[in-house]
Amino acid sequence: MDFKRLRILRELADRGTVGATAEALRVTPSAVSQQLKTLQEELGVVLVEKSGRGVRLTEAGLAMAGAAAEVSTAMARAEATIDTYRLGWQTRITAAFFPSAAEMFLPGLLHRVKEIDGLRFEAHFEDPGVAGFAALAADYDIVLAHSVDGPEVFARQGLQVVPLLDEPLDVAVPAGHALAGKATLSAEDVVGFPWMGVPDGFPFDTVLRQIETQADSPALRAQLFPDLRVLEALVSAGHGLSLLPRYTALKNQGKGFVLRPLRGVKASRSIVALARPEAAARTTIRQVLAMLKAEARAVAEAPELRDTAHSI
Repeated sequence: MDFKRLRILRELADRGTVGATAEALRVTPSAVSQQLKTLQEELGVVLVEKSGRGVRLTEAGLAMAGAAAEVSTAMARAEATIDTYRLGWQTRITAAFFPSAAEMFLPGLLHRVKEIDGLRFEAHFEDPGVAGFAALAADYDIVLAHSVDGPEVFARQGLQVVPLLDEPLDVAVPAGHALAGKATLSAEDVVGFPWMGVPDGFPFDTVLRQIETQADSPALRAQLFPDLRVLEALVSAGHGLSLLPRYTALKNQGKGFVLRPLRGVKASRSIVALARPEAAARTTIRQVLAMLKAEARAVAEAPELRDTAHSI
């Protein structure tokens, strides 16, 4: 079996179409189709069948795509072993950050990655809904992702999952609001006010739905916007309440809004780093993942955040 053909099969399984696979591998769609045909002939089984205008993997194709991922992982481990005995390293790592993860981790991480001589670390902005994070691992070495349902959401998708941080989600209340005087808030306290929310599919909306269930009442989603800084500005202007991540929002508390913890509702998000297993096996990427974990610990243990959190 030709490893390059197995890789094409694996990419097709991840990307879904011949066109997307060809684009990722920088070849023509006809070349992809020809290589898949040759692989089928070599193995003597049908791996791909037509489905509408496109194709889909057969049961045998899916099984072989899984095997191809294992081969890729083994190859990456072998390359990582060689890395420890030679000067050559992976000289470029790409990582996808959603906005608040970049705000929390990127400044300190960039200092840390300077320890790896010759490394070019590229940070890119990506902010999909929860379902979109795993797919980004096909295009980036490392993907920062978050979910209110725990790291298990991503572990089921065949990726290496590195837990970084569990961050509370607090209710942002305009300064001077009737709720600002309370130390903690319940679902019943907050459900009746206008909400500055996020679009459907973004993690924080799941918590708002829990609030609705707990209070047995629908919330008024007055504005839906995916940018947390915009939500802070709307709350500060007195337009309503919002859910904000504690570690980044604490820095701006007092600028027109205050944060109050929720009681009786699971209000936190898990922040993780995702990578394909074969990427996570590479020496340089293992080092950067370890640096991300160290930076996450530094964020959680920062004295200024910890001391301010005690006053919430």
